[in-house]
Amino acid sequence: MIEVHSPLEIEPDPRGGWQLVFWVGDVGDYKTPFRTMLAEIARALCQHPPRDLQLPAHEEWEDFVEGTLRFGSTTLSIYYEHSLGYLALMTESADVLGEVAARLQPSLSKV
Repeated sequence: MIEVHSPLEIEPDPRGGWQLVFWVGDVGDYKTPFRTMLAEIARALCQHPPRDLQLPAHEEWEDFVEGTLRFGSTTLSIYYEHSLGYLALMTESADVLGEVAARLQPSLSKV
């Protein structure tokens, strides 16, 4: 299960396009297992490969982490920020993010 603190939100991405926002951690909690959450998200979106999750190697006290998640023919940009406790999946299409959110709903648990 992916534990979230509030419902998922689709909102404009300040850099362009759209972002699906998951509030998943407490502010400044460097122990939030966002990498494990991303692996669960990848499995939920694509039960069978091809899927590809690209993240930089873990660094102690990392704060801003960026990567990509590919499943099928879709590529999402990833952004996680420990200092604010949120994860964002980003793409140009709000419709794609709506589909992603719908597919993830059964895997979400509100804390």
